[in-house]
Amino acid sequence: MPIFDQGYQHWKGTLSGRGWRWLAVARHGLRGQLKGWVVRILLLVAWLPALALIVALALWGLFEQGAEGVLSLLQPILPPGISAAPHAYRQAIWTIAYSTFFKFEVFFVMLLVVITGPNLISRDLRFNALPLYFSRPLTRLDYFLGKLGVIAALVAAVAVGPAAVAYVLGVCFSLDLSVIRDTWRLLPASFLYGLAIVVSVGTLMLALSSLSRRSLYVGIAWAGLWVISSTVAGVLGGIHREALYHKLWQEEMGQGNTERPPHDESPDPDQASMEGRQQSRAAQGAMREQVRRRVERAEAEAAPTNWRPLCSYTANLQRLGEALLNTDAAWVQIGQAVEGPRAALWPLLGGRRARGSDAESASINKRRLADQLVPQYPWIWSAGVLAGLLGLSLWTLNTRVKSLDRLR
Repeated sequence: MPIFDQGYQHWKGTLSGRGWRWLAVARHGLRGQLKGWVVRILLLVAWLPALALIVALALWGLFEQGAEGVLSLLQPILPPGISAAPHAYRQAIWTIAYSTFFKFEVFFVMLLVVITGPNLISRDLRFNALPLYFSRPLTRLDYFLGKLGVIAALVAAVAVGPAAVAYVLGVCFSLDLSVIRDTWRLLPASFLYGLAIVVSVGTLMLALSSLSRRSLYVGIAWAGLWVISSTVAGVLGGIHREALYHKLWQEEMGQGNTERPPHDESPDPDQASMEGRQQSRAAQGAMREQVRRRVERAEAEAAPTNWRPLCSYTANLQRLGEALLNTDAAWVQIGQAVEGPRAALWPLLGGRRARGSDAESASINKRRLADQLVPQYPWIWSAGVLAGLLGLSLWTLNTRVKSLDRLR
């Protein structure tokens, strides 16, 4: 992009100063992104989890106040311990609600970034606009901050802003100022989590965008990082689970459980053979269920050292958010009110195939609760992975833009 007018014109306005140069780049980039109807629609859709969070906090506030309609709605599905003292579990409920909200918003953030982020730097490379940027008193840091500001504004619009609005409305529906004393930590934790998402996701996308002049290739690379990393984590977990299942199955086989179950003699050989096959299948089914329970207990006990979720980029972001919101402590408190301490809930992992609709529903609910209460790997592991990606992204940005800056 050639510079046709290299002269200067008299400026009568007030200069903003060196510290606000990046804002011009961010404002120009954000204005260009919001011109697309896809981005505007996605921003509106991304508020649906926020609306669900607002409704959840409002219902809990009305439940604490003893509203009849809300009591009739929530009392049948809540444990008696929580229904009897809802104020004691206010912090845990709010924390779990915010943690669930951010898990959905991480998906929308990744989707927004894959739509808006690829052309932030690649378009400047394609049209050779970097010399135009750096021909003015604009440093590389100003340029990076301006591009990062575009992503920061989008993340704030779909995550941080809705979290703050939901908090204010939740306090209003509670009609009790003590809710601020119990839940105020969620507000700074939400801002810190939003900042962590901006820094991690923004720098990684800018690094990918600086590697190619084609936005399509950058989008494919980002989608690959998003989807493939989660797929790899799932595949590694599945391989580990199958290997553990095979090992425990061999142990069951070695304990003499493979004998054919006894059956009554029958004068009809066909009927005797059929009954024998049915009893054999029943015995094998019981053995498989026993092995499955042992596998799930073993996975629960080994969960604090399970490194496989670290391969997923979004899982690392979510684990960092759980640490900032202190979600693990909230689930422990809920678990103590429902069934007992965390260790006592591990046997519930085996209740997958209970007979009957009511029993099956109760078993599934217990299983979901037990999955939440299983200790996870330390959050510092995820922080280390994200910090490593951040350092690699910053090095890539500095090296790439420096090599393409022809005027420096």
